[in-house]
Amino acid sequence: MPNNYDFSKLENIKESKINPKGWISPISIEYGVDFVLSSDYYWRVKGTKHTFVIPVSRMDYISSGDYEKHFREVLEKFAEEYKGWEREEFNIPWQREYAEQYRNFIL
Repeated sequence: MPNNYDFSKLENIKESKINPKGWISPISIEYGVDFVLSSDYYWRVKGTKHTFVIPVSRMDYISSGDYEKHFREVLEKFAEEYKGWEREEFNIPWQREYAEQYRNFIL
């Protein structure tokens, strides 16, 4: 289900361009940390509302500081899932919400 987060709560939003397979590339990723509430990274494809969340310690451990690699891998898997939902004609309301947000980004 789409998870929306108010990015105005983040103080230092960074942006990165990546080229994940299955996406119209390059795409921009917006990300930042909310240390007040959770010490989590919040990130999304710029121009969408759905927010991916990962604890800072987990992100640092699995990415070894290569955040772009993490974003790319997650989005490549997400595109595969999205294509499956598309084949099923986005038959669940939350899938339709994803379809609306990502139809101009995923090939």
